[in-house]
Amino acid sequence: MAEQLAKDLWRLEIPLEGNPLKTLNSYLIMGERNLLIDTGFRWETCRAACEQQLAEAGADRDRTDIFVTHLHSDHAGLAPDLIRPGCHILIGETDGRGVGDYMDGAHWRGLYARYVLDGFSQVEADRLFGANPAQTAAPRAWGQYTPLRDGDVLSYGRRRLRCLLTPGHTPGHMCLYEPEAGWLFTGDHILFHISPNICRWESMPDALGSYLESLQAVRDLPVNLLLPAHRRETGVLRDRVDELTAHHLRRIEDAWQTIREEPGLTGYEIAGRMRWRIRSRSWEDFPLEQKFFAVGEALAHLDYLEVRGRAVRRMERGKYRYYTIE
Repeated sequence: MAEQLAKDLWRLEIPLEGNPLKTLNSYLIMGERNLLIDTGFRWETCRAACEQQLAEAGADRDRTDIFVTHLHSDHAGLAPDLIRPGCHILIGETDGRGVGDYMDGAHWRGLYARYVLDGFSQVEADRLFGANPAQTAAPRAWGQYTPLRDGDVLSYGRRRLRCLLTPGHTPGHMCLYEPEAGWLFTGDHILFHISPNICRWESMPDALGSYLESLQAVRDLPVNLLLPAHRRETGVLRDRVDELTAHHLRRIEDAWQTIREEPGLTGYEIAGRMRWRIRSRSWEDFPLEQKFFAVGEALAHLDYLEVRGRAVRRMERGKYRYYTIE
C-alpha cells in the first residue's frame, strides 16, 4: 500500500520476492509533473505493485518521469516498461552507460570468467549465468534516457532536487537532496538494516575508497528525513555514515589479517572467512547469488589494500592469490 510521508511525497513498497533485500522503497514526488524514484526488478510482481500504488497515490502516469539512483536491476529494471510517451528516464551519465552492459550476455560471461580467476569454480560460474537476478531482471531494452551530472537540479512540484554523485556502490550512483525540506533520497548509498554491498568494478580501481569518500561528502548535509531504498529503518545521517565507515575499516583490517595469517588465499576463500549477516550454516551452504555479491565485496576490500601498498595479488596455479606487504 502506498504510504504518504508528506503532502507531496509518497513511499511505494515494491516486493523483491526471494531476495534477501525483501522490498524496494520507490518514492513518488507529486506536482505538476511527478517524479518516481527507482522501480524494482523487471518482474511482473514488481510491476503490478508499482502500478497499483501509483494509482493509490493518484499519480497521472502521463506526467510522471522516472529517476533511477543507479544501474542495479532492482532499481532500473522496470523503468523502460513503466515510462509513458513524453516522459523521461533520468539517471547519472556514468551508470546510464552501464545499464547496457547489464543487458549484454557477453558482459556477464566475461564477469563470471573473471570471478573464476578469483576462486569460483567453473561449475558455479556456469550456474550463475541466467540465474542471477542482477542479470535476468535487468531492463529488456534501455532506449533513450536523460543523463545527469553532479550538481544538476531537478524541479518537481514545489521541490528542487540536487543530484549528488556518490560513486562506490556503483560507479555512477546518485542521491537526490532537497535542501528546503531536508530530504535525502539515498538509494543504496546509505542503508540501515544492512551495510550497502561495495564490490569490485572494472571501471573503478578502488570502489571501496570511492565509497568511503562519498560517505564523507554527504555526512554533514542538513537532513530532516533520510529516505533509503530498502526497508523502513532510517535514522541520523552523520551517525550512520560513521557506523558504515567504521564497519568497512574493520573489514579492511580483518581482510589484511586473514591473508597475513593464511598467505596465498583467493578472493573466494577470503570471502568465506568473512562474517556475513545471512542465514547459512557455512560458506559452502551460501546461496550462489549471495556468494557472488560476497566475493565482490571481498575483492573491493582487497583492492583497497592493494592500491595502498598493503597487499599484492599474484597469479598462481590458475587463480589470483593474495599476500600482505609489511
